Amino acid sequence: MGGKTSTRYAGLTTMERSGPLWTGETRVAEDLLAWPLFRRRPRRIAVNVMSDLFHENLVTETIDLVHAVMAVAHWHRFLVLTKRAERMHDYYNDPETPRRIADTVNTLSSVALPAARLLQRAARGVDPTGDDRSARSRRGSGLDRGADAPGVSTAIRRGALCLWPLTNLWLGVSVEDQERMARVRDLLQTPAAIRWVCFEPLLDGVSPDAMAVGDGYFDALGGGHYIVDGRGRAVSVQGPAWRPLDWVVIGGEIGAGARPMLPHWVRELRDKCVTTNVPFFFKQWGEWAPVSKEGSDQSMSRVGKRAAGRLLDGRTWDEIPTTARAE
Repeated sequence: MGGKTSTRYAGLTTMERSGPLWTGETRVAEDLLAWPLFRRRPRRIAVNVMSDLFHENLVTETIDLVHAVMAVAHWHRFLVLTKRAERMHDYYNDPETPRRIADTVNTLSSVALPAARLLQRAARGVDPTGDDRSARSRRGSGLDRGADAPGVSTAIRRGALCLWPLTNLWLGVSVEDQERMARVRDLLQTPAAIRWVCFEPLLDGVSPDAMAVGDGYFDALGGGHYIVDGRGRAVSVQGPAWRPLDWVVIGGEIGAGARPMLPHWVRELRDKCVTTNVPFFFKQWGEWAPVSKEGSDQSMSRVGKRAAGRLLDGRTWDEIPTTARAE
């Protein structure tokens, strides 16, 4: 990475023959934690594009702090994506988690936000210790909506969060192939307003409608538990009352060693989403693009991410959920 962004990640990797290698060090970008509170216009915010919020090296207190910001900045929608599905499941199912977040919101309002305000004033060339005469012009801004505590008062009642799970949190897991489908099983047992799966990079065909559960399967797209009888027929059976997925995102691999994503993997998943009314978002082909050859659906050519684009059968797929499906 270059430019100003590179300084934030300096020293986190070593350059090996195969490319950059992570050192294992984790850092918290404390100056960015309150960033959503400075944004007045509601938006979708990807919480950790370059990291994993549930990485084992990240302490629970930091995860609580991120959720405290999400609780106060209720006018945004936050997208969290993780590979650490087990820790995610344990965190959201812990009955102490809402209380810890509520406690952290109080700390946020008394410590983090005043410090963030000083950073913002310094960035504008205003004396951090002096009188900020531009405060009136910023009244009603995203900063004031968080710093002046209206969000704090509505987020907490009697020492606990008013709503749990957070209604503005979209919780997802990344899955590369069918072997990693257990992450979806953990997700479906985790409380969240919106549950989604990002099949990126997709490295093999996947069948979320045949997610193994005990001696049977669960259809994570259409809903319902079933077993397969001796004749290969699906037979409905009783099982946990899981809500199906609310959103599916799919994309190909990028980077020096990127592997191709075959078109029929993408089409099969898209068709299943269309049939079950699950919003489908096709992000990109990655480094490889399909090559039209008569009688073949597996011919791919490495053309680069930009040239490969994101068209699937001549159109883009940008579906996004508006509301969660009923439990």
